[in-house]
Amino acid sequence: MSIEIQLIFYKGLMAAIGLLLFAAGIVDIRKRQISRKQILILFVLCCAVIPLKEDFGILDTVGGLTIGLCAIGVSIATREQIGKGDGIVIAAMGIALGARKCLWLVFTASFMMCVAAIVVLVLKRGGRQTKLPFLPALFAGYLLCVIR
Repeated sequence: MSIEIQLIFYKGLMAAIGLLLFAAGIVDIRKRQISRKQILILFVLCCAVIPLKEDFGILDTVGGLTIGLCAIGVSIATREQIGKGDGIVIAAMGIALGARKCLWLVFTASFMMCVAAIVVLVLKRGGRQTKLPFLPALFAGYLLCVIR
C-alpha cells in the first residue's frame, strides 16, 4: 500500500474515532452511560489504526492500553467514582494514540474536568457528590491531541 493511501486511511480512521467519541460524549451527557456497541466499534477502529501509525511500536501501543487498564483499576478501587466505561474508552484511545499521547489526552481531559467542577461549585449548580460526564472532556482532549 502506498504511503499516500495509508495516510488517507489513517486520517479517515482518526476522524471516525473522533465522530464516535463525539456521539458517545453526547450520550454520556444525557444518560451517564456508554453503549457497549459504541465501545466495541471504538475498539475495532482503534485497533485498525495500529498498522497505519507512522511511529508504530508495540511497546507504545501496549503502554497506551496499560494506561486505560489502570483507569479501569481506579474505577474498581473507587467503587465507580470514575466509570468503567471511561476507563475502557481510555484503553481504546491508548491503543490508537500510544502511551505518550494517551497520557496527554487523559491529562488534558482531567484538567478540563477540574475547571468544569470548579465552575459547577462556584455557580452552586452542584455539590461535592455531583457526577460530571467525562467523555465530552475526552473528546475535547482527543481533538487537541490530534490537532497538536
